[in-house]
Amino acid sequence: KNIEVSYSPEEYVIQLAQNRFSYYDEEVMKDPMVVQVGLNHAAVDMFNTVNADIFAEFNKATLAVYTGGNDKQIDFGSFVDAVALLDIEELEGVEIFGFVSPADMAALRKTLKEDLKYVESFVRTGYVGTVAGVNLYTKKDADTGTIVIGTREAVTLFNKKGVEVEQERDANVRLNKVYSRKYYLAALTDATKAVKIIRGAEPEPEPET
Repeated sequence: KNIEVSYSPEEYVIQLAQNRFSYYDEEVMKDPMVVQVGLNHAAVDMFNTVNADIFAEFNKATLAVYTGGNDKQIDFGSFVDAVALLDIEELEGVEIFGFVSPADMAALRKTLKEDLKYVESFVRTGYVGTVAGVNLYTKKDADTGTIVIGTREAVTLFNKKGVEVEQERDANVRLNKVYSRKYYLAALTDATKAVKIIRGAEPEPEPET
């Protein structure tokens, strides 16, 4: 058979994530943990910034499954249909994950209660871990009414430079500044590995002109 591959060129701008942690010598004299805690916060901030860009690329997914109406909740069948759209030959051993808003996670608990009422962790805590083979993760910045599922192959993180750490000091006022920076870009490189589950009716196709 004839194998065909297509792609859509898109220009990306390399991103710079940078933060600054400042502290005075006197602060360290009062509390020796100031520097360690400050550097930890800087590392977490850098991690969250990069993750936000990765999540934004997952949200560019072009494949979609619709529930069929605003009054119809996302259910087990929605996840089954979404997984079926992924371009995966063998599902065994493949990690599929989904990003869910807190409101949608609450709705899922209500919708799936009959399916999960015999699962001990659900009975005790309302824990919804995996639905139709999709590992669910609550994400505060996820859009309510839309769940994005996919695999790691969907988005690629290109590291242009590893994390750099630079320091400067104003000896006159004993002010120390630590800069952390990272050059990178995240890109949706395989649109066949990400699907949106959308609560609502599928939009009508635009008429041809």
